[in-house]
Amino acid sequence: MPAPSRKARLESLLHREIAACVQRELRDPRLGFVTILRVELSDDLHLAKAWYSVLGDDKARRLAQKALDAARSFVQGHYAPVVRTRVLPILSFCYDEGEARRGQLDDLIRRARQSDTDAGARPEPPAEQKPPTPQGH
Repeated sequence: MPAPSRKARLESLLHREIAACVQRELRDPRLGFVTILRVELSDDLHLAKAWYSVLGDDKARRLAQKALDAARSFVQGHYAPVVRTRVLPILSFCYDEGEARRGQLDDLIRRARQSDTDAGARPEPPAEQKPPTPQGH
């Protein structure tokens, strides 16, 4: 198992290289607005998962996944010269569901604040109440 700092440095390097390649080199119209969020390496450094988000609906997500899968070997060839490991990490692209969940939570919070009695005008909680002190102590 590699040192945690080595793995983190390699993940950072791969993130930078993959994101640059997707943004600057790929000209596939199916990509739309894709953002590479992070790259995670397996413990043996043989597999690299690039997590991405895409602006749009499920159709845009499916199209982006197909485009990224088709460009996988091209992207691997882009980062191959800068990665100095015995084995080149095999790349896979994974959609990050967390971004969609964050958007849903933001929407729920906004709707809850609008339905509040003050319509969200006072977002801070009420002043803290001191708990009653026990008598006889």
